[in-house]
Amino acid sequence: MLKVEKDLGMKVVMLRTVSELGLSENKATIISLFEDPNEDVSKQAVSTAKKLKLTEAVSPLIEKLKKEDFAKNSNATTLYINALAELPGGKDASGFLETKFKEKFNHPDMRAQIALYFGTVGNTNADSILQEAAFDESQPITLRCYAINSLGKLKSASAKPKLFELLDSLKKTAGKLDAKKAQSLKIYTIGALVVMGDKEIFQELNEFARDDDAMVRLRAIEHMGNMKDPAALELLEYKKDRDPSPKVQKAAKKAIDQIQGKEIKEELAPDPNEAQEKDPLNEK
Repeated sequence: MLKVEKDLGMKVVMLRTVSELGLSENKATIISLFEDPNEDVSKQAVSTAKKLKLTEAVSPLIEKLKKEDFAKNSNATTLYINALAELPGGKDASGFLETKFKEKFNHPDMRAQIALYFGTVGNTNADSILQEAAFDESQPITLRCYAINSLGKLKSASAKPKLFELLDSLKKTAGKLDAKKAQSLKIYTIGALVVMGDKEIFQELNEFARDDDAMVRLRAIEHMGNMKDPAALELLEYKKDRDPSPKVQKAAKKAIDQIQGKEIKEELAPDPNEAQEKDPLNEK
């Protein structure tokens, strides 16, 4: 049916069904649909290959990437990069994407997606170019934050002192920065240091759990729960009862349960009354 179906909407539905049912035996047909003239069909074919983890999709996707204009912000290019990041063997695109990342005339959002790719595939060769983007104040905030995220995943030893320096700088200059920029840099820098497993970050988490920005407090408290350090319990008990944000209170309760080894049955639900706590990099 995938080979002969003429209705484009039906073809998209069938690709989704193949994906949900895990029918990887259809891989040749799925990959052939990467070149379908209809964009919705070709994109769904790529998404299906990604979910089915089709190693055979890597080379065709790299070829598709080579035809893309990275100077333009493109949903299709983003999809291809993200798919390669998740596919077995997707690291083969690293050399090509390193070149595109270094070309600063390319769209910053495309370079940001490449930065995330480096962290996901564990491309340590990209460490220096990620640091260049992460700590350059002239670069767009999304690119900086995504580069910081990947440096954390790569556990970059040389980036660690710079990340602490950035946190210190934010404490001194945050009031001079755009609020969303300061918020995002704090959140991503703290997150990267937590992923690195740095013991010094616990003191930073204590400080940022008292930050003026509710989203920063929320993320710091979530990290405390994930670290499961009993030393955080006193502060978390206070936050559970006294924080001005109900969402932060819920996060503190969840963190306490994590540290105490209790089963957590309820996920934090978005609070529509706390729009100021949204992560600006996730509002797309």
